[in-house]
Amino acid sequence: MRGQQRTPEPLNWQRFDIAPVWLTVIPGGLILASLMISALVGLPADTDAFIALIVLSAAAFALQCTWVRRSTVSSRARVLIVVVQFAFTASLIWLSPFYGIYAFMGYLTALMMFTGGGLWIAMTANAVLAAVSQIGGFDQLGRSWPAFCVLVLINTGLVVLFSWVGARRDEEVARREAAVHELEQVQQRNVELQEQLLLRAREQGVLEERARLSREIHDTVAQDLVAIVSQLEAIDGTDWRGRVDTAKDLARSGLGEARRAVYALRSPMLDAQPLPVAVTELVNAWATVHRLAAHVEIAGDPVPTDADQDLLRICQEALSNVSRHAHARAVDVCLSYVEEGVLLDIKDDGDGFDPQRIREGNGLRGMRERVSSSGGTVDIATEIGGGCLVSAVVPA
Repeated sequence: MRGQQRTPEPLNWQRFDIAPVWLTVIPGGLILASLMISALVGLPADTDAFIALIVLSAAAFALQCTWVRRSTVSSRARVLIVVVQFAFTASLIWLSPFYGIYAFMGYLTALMMFTGGGLWIAMTANAVLAAVSQIGGFDQLGRSWPAFCVLVLINTGLVVLFSWVGARRDEEVARREAAVHELEQVQQRNVELQEQLLLRAREQGVLEERARLSREIHDTVAQDLVAIVSQLEAIDGTDWRGRVDTAKDLARSGLGEARRAVYALRSPMLDAQPLPVAVTELVNAWATVHRLAAHVEIAGDPVPTDADQDLLRICQEALSNVSRHAHARAVDVCLSYVEEGVLLDIKDDGDGFDPQRIREGNGLRGMRERVSSSGGTVDIATEIGGGCLVSAVVPA
């Protein structure tokens, strides 16, 4: 559109693995070398022409120093710079063909300024100037035009070859930069995914810890509180003191278990004794509190396992359920060590219940959660009037 100004484009510095300062040092050196060779051979012979050669050399160097300092150059300025440099180079070759050395800068300038068709036009024009200097100057065109044509073709072929190599290099650089960028994006996504995994792991850890504390509190504090309530409700005028003392002992035990649950400690019953002894003491203490008959049987050779704590808690929960719901008169507990693992059975002769109407509350769910991490199972067999059997199996 008329009146719309184009934004200047950056120069193609990335085409060269050299610092920008060398784009003034190199042309200055080429101009100085061309001038010294011309002076040594006496070209041009005329003094005025030699002075003109010096002035044009200085002007060409000044032009190079002027545009190379800019980081951006407009499209029109690019064309003007290339045309003026071409005119300077042609004039210098007219005065001395040795300035074909400086013609090399025309290729670099074209690569700096243009891409596409403009680049090929500028490169071909510079190849023509190089061919003129190679045959000895403009005054030799009439006598050496066949050689001139061959040199133009050779120079142009070299331009095409080097340009093709440069284009392939640019494509490779662009491909590597794209690969690096893609790798950085993948790394960033990996970091984000790792952060999400850590967050979910922390959340899962919190949920598991809550579930563990829920089981611990249910299996210890809640059961002791139930026993305390049972003792207090059973107080009569004759043996109130014994039941109050029992309630106090249960309260102290519940307090200790609560503290251990909070600090994720093992049950004190397993601190200094194996599981069979702990189960026996648990059943006997429970039978004394609830005044029920209880029998404990240990089968096989006891072997400590990582699931001892869980089996003890399952036994504790099952006995609590018997005292609260079963109306039983006797309980049999069997702890068996077999080749396949450890089996714990708690059998009562209470009322039983309809197995189709089992409601999986905190107790049953907690039992199954406890042994699930060890690959174990908890099953319940019962019928109305036939008591109840809780079986826990933990593989070896």
